[in-house]
Amino acid sequence: MQEISECGGSFQELDQMRHFLGMLECLETVKVGVVDADNNSKLLRANLLSLPKLSSECNIQFIG
Repeated sequence: MQEISECGGSFQELDQMRHFLGMLECLETVKVGVVDADNNSKLLRANLLSLPKLSSECNIQFIG
């Protein structure tokens, strides 16, 4: 399980998530704590869910 806290949706954060999801075949669960500073959490969630995943078993969960 990978846990990411206080994700605001910056380019660097999305790039890091793209790396995790695209390179780590063993991922089953990724928990993401979303910071909604600009009230754009729906867009952030959509962006994260649209990233390609190497593991077909990987489930992204949003917390907070």
